[in-house]
Amino acid sequence: MRLQTDRPTAVRQAVHACRKAGTVFVLGVFTGLVDKFPLGAVVNKGLTVRGAQMHGQRYVPMLLDRLAAGELRTSHLATHTVTLDEAPKAYDMFKHKTDGCVRAVIRPGS
Repeated sequence: MRLQTDRPTAVRQAVHACRKAGTVFVLGVFTGLVDKFPLGAVVNKGLTVRGAQMHGQRYVPMLLDRLAAGELRTSHLATHTVTLDEAPKAYDMFKHKTDGCVRAVIRPGS
């Protein structure tokens, strides 16, 4: 029935991957219920679980102003820039992590 409203898989994987006495931090918007949370693993590993909302409404306007003024450099965020016609190739490169592809930017009309 898929009654979950969020994506708890990543949180469960983080709990299982975290070292003993480590911290799992969830940043984002989790609004609903999460079923099958591995509470036993949290307790047995002595983990700290923290969470917070991303304060986009507070910071995004300032960041956009700094981007427009040229104060922030973002070129390092994209490893590949491709045209719309090359998008399937970019998706394949990203999926298989070939050619050092971490993030591809697809520019329509380029």
